[in-house]
Amino acid sequence: MTFMTKLERKGDGGGSVPDFSLTQRGRSGLQILGSIQRYSAGSLRKVAADTFAENEEAKALSAEHEADKNPDKKALRQRIARAREICESDPNYRMERFLQRYVAEENFNRGIPAIEERREQFEKFVTEKVEPVEGSELTMAAEPPAPKYWTDVDWHLEPGGWDGYDLYGPLFAFGLGPLIFKFGGYAAVGYGDDIIEQRMSAIRQFPKESYERIYEPGCGGVSTLGAINKVFPGAELYGSDLSPLLLKNGYMLANKMNFPVHLKHEDSTQTSEPDNSVDGVITYALHHEMPPKANKELFKEMFRIMKPGADIVLSDPPPFRAVSLFHSVILDWDTDHRAEPFFSTILESSLEEMMEEAGFEAVEAYSIGQDGYPWITRARKPAETTEQGVAA
Repeated sequence: MTFMTKLERKGDGGGSVPDFSLTQRGRSGLQILGSIQRYSAGSLRKVAADTFAENEEAKALSAEHEADKNPDKKALRQRIARAREICESDPNYRMERFLQRYVAEENFNRGIPAIEERREQFEKFVTEKVEPVEGSELTMAAEPPAPKYWTDVDWHLEPGGWDGYDLYGPLFAFGLGPLIFKFGGYAAVGYGDDIIEQRMSAIRQFPKESYERIYEPGCGGVSTLGAINKVFPGAELYGSDLSPLLLKNGYMLANKMNFPVHLKHEDSTQTSEPDNSVDGVITYALHHEMPPKANKELFKEMFRIMKPGADIVLSDPPPFRAVSLFHSVILDWDTDHRAEPFFSTILESSLEEMMEEAGFEAVEAYSIGQDGYPWITRARKPAETTEQGVAA
């Protein structure tokens, strides 16, 4: 899926694919949700945070949380659970969470009918035949990969999950993206944050000035690959995803935007890429949607396909240890209330340790935004060594 509302097309005289509009009814329904979310995240949440900060027990728990940079998972979970109880004693917190859940559900209760009112134009947009850019390729699996952790969830409360509605691409690109998500204030995205710029900032964490071949596991609808094309226009772009709908939409968008991509419908923990074949790997908002075991398998697979000396950059929500206790409660809430079953499990874990276990070196983790998001973890595959053990 992509949040772009205008697709630049080169090579056709400088024209562009026009913006698509919803009906007034459809647009206004989503604009109301955007206003509710801004009030929830921009006003109520601040009041709730101040109330929590003034509570004496919360002060003690917060001090303990800030001092504990390598927490025991059981102790961490107990601390967050108690902090949540304190938060839930505050009517402002309860109202803020109620509104967040309401918007998360209504995104689709109102968004899908809004798209259906203009089905003909949006269906034409996603199904019209587009001449592939030279070098582009899309490989679909004969037997679709379907790990149970992925198929059993209606991700983000989307009816049917990622592939539950054929026009989810336009819904996000022309409805939810510009009318709700662009204002931030949901999940890990801070209030007022620009999600497009966050993506660009994450890509700029690659340490080298240029790359030959960049791979993205869980590439979805090519939003990140499209941004990579702007930062590293000379790089060949490869990606894989479990969702056929996202891949087909992404392939269509990449060709309309005139940049080549190589996309495969396969499990990113078991790719068909050759050993030592890419010099850059990036993930964006992927790891919290996979259980720890799958993440460990993913890192081993990325290590295999990366060239010696290649770089890997991850962008995901921050771990609990990196944010305030109040914000930990906010993030933990998503696990049960926004169809993110592995959110808390990953945020209480250490991606750095998983990467080191897979063999990566120079592993570092840091924030490049408010409230710890985007949280960057980057590393490199060790360079080849000579028989004497000296780096080549």
